[in-house]
Amino acid sequence: MARVAHWVKIVLAAAGVTLLVSLLFPLLLTTVYKERVILAVREEFASHSEQRLADFEVKFSLLSHFPHLAIQLTNVSILDKHREKPMEIVGIDQANLVIGTTDLFRKSRTVRKIVLKGIRYKQWVDSTGEKSALAWKAANHSGSEHGNSVAIPEIRIEDATVTIVNGYKKNAFALHIQQADLSGKLVKDGLQLKGTLGGKIEYVKNRTLTMFRNQPFRANVHYAYNPATKTGTFRRSEVILNNSPISLTGSHRKLPEKQGSDLDIGLRGVQPAHEFLAALLPDSLKRYAGDTALKGNVAFQFRMHGRSSATVRAHNNINFRLQARDYRWPKTPVVFQNVQLRGNWNNGSANARETSTLTLHQFQLQCGTDTLAMKGTLTNLVSPVIDATMRGNLSLMQLAQMMNWPGDSLYRGTAAIDLAVRSPLLYSNVANPSPIEPFWQGTLRIQDGCLLFPTSSGRCTALNADIHFIPENNMLRIREVVGKMDGRAFKINGEVINLLRYALGDNTATHPVRTNLAAHWQELDFSKPTPPKARASAPKKIPTATDSLLAGLLFGTEYSAVIQIDRIRLPAGEDLKDLSFVVNKKGAQVRVPQLLCQTTLGGKIAGLGHFQLNQEGIQEPYAALRLSYDQLKLQRLLSLLSGLNKMQATYNRPAAPKRKSRISDYQFDIEVKARKLDYNALRGHDFGVKTVIRDETAQLERLTMNAFGGRLGARGLMKLDELKGIPVKLNVTLQRMDLNQLFRAAEEMNIDVLKSENIRGNVDCSMTLRTELDNDFLPDMNKTTAYTKAAIRQMELIEVQPIQQALRFLPKAKTNHIYFEDVDAQFLLHKNRILMPDLNLTSNLSYLQLDGDYTLNKKAAFLVEISVLDLLFGNNKRRIRQIQDDDTTRMTGGLKNHLMLHRDLGKYRMKMFGRRDFEAHRKSLHYEWQTELSRHKIDTTFAR
Repeated sequence: MARVAHWVKIVLAAAGVTLLVSLLFPLLLTTVYKERVILAVREEFASHSEQRLADFEVKFSLLSHFPHLAIQLTNVSILDKHREKPMEIVGIDQANLVIGTTDLFRKSRTVRKIVLKGIRYKQWVDSTGEKSALAWKAANHSGSEHGNSVAIPEIRIEDATVTIVNGYKKNAFALHIQQADLSGKLVKDGLQLKGTLGGKIEYVKNRTLTMFRNQPFRANVHYAYNPATKTGTFRRSEVILNNSPISLTGSHRKLPEKQGSDLDIGLRGVQPAHEFLAALLPDSLKRYAGDTALKGNVAFQFRMHGRSSATVRAHNNINFRLQARDYRWPKTPVVFQNVQLRGNWNNGSANARETSTLTLHQFQLQCGTDTLAMKGTLTNLVSPVIDATMRGNLSLMQLAQMMNWPGDSLYRGTAAIDLAVRSPLLYSNVANPSPIEPFWQGTLRIQDGCLLFPTSSGRCTALNADIHFIPENNMLRIREVVGKMDGRAFKINGEVINLLRYALGDNTATHPVRTNLAAHWQELDFSKPTPPKARASAPKKIPTATDSLLAGLLFGTEYSAVIQIDRIRLPAGEDLKDLSFVVNKKGAQVRVPQLLCQTTLGGKIAGLGHFQLNQEGIQEPYAALRLSYDQLKLQRLLSLLSGLNKMQATYNRPAAPKRKSRISDYQFDIEVKARKLDYNALRGHDFGVKTVIRDETAQLERLTMNAFGGRLGARGLMKLDELKGIPVKLNVTLQRMDLNQLFRAAEEMNIDVLKSENIRGNVDCSMTLRTELDNDFLPDMNKTTAYTKAAIRQMELIEVQPIQQALRFLPKAKTNHIYFEDVDAQFLLHKNRILMPDLNLTSNLSYLQLDGDYTLNKKAAFLVEISVLDLLFGNNKRRIRQIQDDDTTRMTGGLKNHLMLHRDLGKYRMKMFGRRDFEAHRKSLHYEWQTELSRHKIDTTFAR
């Protein structure tokens, strides 16, 4: 037991000594060798680089890699000292060099392991081409150096980032290596590395595209570097990206005196099509290939060779091939069952975008029986020029959806395409467009097409079109477009010059679009207008070349067309027929120098007009129309005026700063003549009217006609924007109107007044009329106010029963035929009630002063001041002779009697009135008269 205890003590003592040595030995090494290691590292670095190595720490450890010794360098940083403010190029948080414990004291050492943690490498080139990167001095290696190989069995890298930015080439690259396990060998010919890496590509950027953002990757690397020739070589290397392997082969060789490197690198593999193809296309076409809906993969072969530096690109050549199924065309519902693509991309003689060429040897799309095949080249990706052919047969539905036409409205029929194209792509972001003149040649033929418009105008069927693309003048020749609009035939022929250049983006004044069309419609139907349906908000539409084609037709700088329409159905029941008009457009100004048509009710229309047309729509439209009829119903004319006003609702007024006075943006000048006119009970001839429709108001400047044996004239205005009725204000003059004819018209209107056979005479009057027209464009008597100042001449009343009834105490021979002196009178009509103050109706019977009111077809109440003695004993024959001879010497004095004449239930009753009560009632009536005039703001002093 004592011997065992003795050995235990010996072992414990040895262990204690070993532990003490392991703790004190690194401290001793640090004290003795720290500065030597730092000095050795700095001398070695200085012999290979002119850049600055910042201060770092050195530690030694036996425990971390026991039984080997670890030399640990921390916070290693290499700085670019050529800049005013030093910037870090390489940073290493921790670098461990593991060697044999006794190798520290030997001249020859064996590296067991290298562990690098927290590596940061940054390289950048500014916009002038000045480069900041890790740079090594040129070195001469003797043939005997490294005569024996040195193996590094394990190289571990953890948490490394690589960032490269080139502001001159406008590209960038960032990589994060989570872990790399490599092994290396230093032989006579240089360094050999192999192993695996894993991490993620943070991004790969060029001018406008970011690829492989946060994309994980794995790699197997076999790399050799020969310092004598400064050549690095990849063999049997592979990168796994997007779960697809990419083989890497080739070499790079550093050139002397800042000339960069000589590259010969090859990649072969498969990658997602939407990212791969988007990197090859010019900016204007990226949306077609860069859409994530492209799920296919591209098989490619890439070779980069030639000199490459901070300001010089190497020569790049890529062959690629794509075969995809069920590919959805970007931003559309179109799905192609089969897509085949084969092409090449080459950056040309100058290794730049300006000399780059994208060649499509094959591009074929198939969806059922629809096929489209294209091939060609795209050169100069800065100012792109396309030279291609396309042939195929597509359904119009597919074509509309592919071209992103509004509403995808084409829904039946086929299109046959056969085109050869050589043209610049002149999009707005092309700074210096190619001067090459667009060349388009071929045909587009549409058969049995059908369009369902997104508006209420109906559908177009039986559409057939034969459109030719002519190289001269970039001409689009429409040989014939025929079809049916809501079952009614139409035909269009014509030519459009420079439309294609406009569509490609060069919509400048140097290449104006000139359009010359002839169109014929069988019939258009606007008789049943329907309000537009509310439409759900659609996603933002991608602008396409088709949008520019439509814009060119509408907004091209020069345009002329001859339009013929056999019939236009209108809501008012009077249709237009044999319509023909000419349209001329230059810039934004559109003129219609001639318009001719007839109406189905015998009218003839001639006119002209103009308006401004821009992206906001139709602006400031103007039309002057002359209408002539043999016989005209005035209600239809009023309906036309109201309808013209409704047209302005479709105009899109651009937003503009507030102005001091409102300026209307449309105006219609209309002049109408008719040999005969009917307006309910109003009939006349030699009718003429001139009106101006502006700012939702029809200004009646002049209306004249012969009616009721005299002449009628009027002026005023109509408000056309009211929803329930049309307010009208008129000043009317009547000259020598026959009272017999006037009262005959009142009979036709069922107004209970004197019968036409009971009255003779004529009247001159001026009238202020305010009314509201109903749905039949007739005055609503309940909303009519009229003030009339009249001069009644040669009035005679014959067998008027109310007078005979009231004066039944007189002989019938006296009351049968009454003659009146000429009289000036005033009347106020409001709500079917007529007020008549101070009406002096002196007749052959007696002096008569009349005040009262009369409600049409209802009650009446008159205050009558008369001389009963004059009635009973006056010389009737002598007074008749005096009235007919216009003798005003007759005295009207004498005793006056005061009567109240009532009408109720069609019968008149009379009673005597005291003078005091009579004057009170008369005063009340005059007060009501003045009140009504003031309330309606009627000027009784007007004269015509």
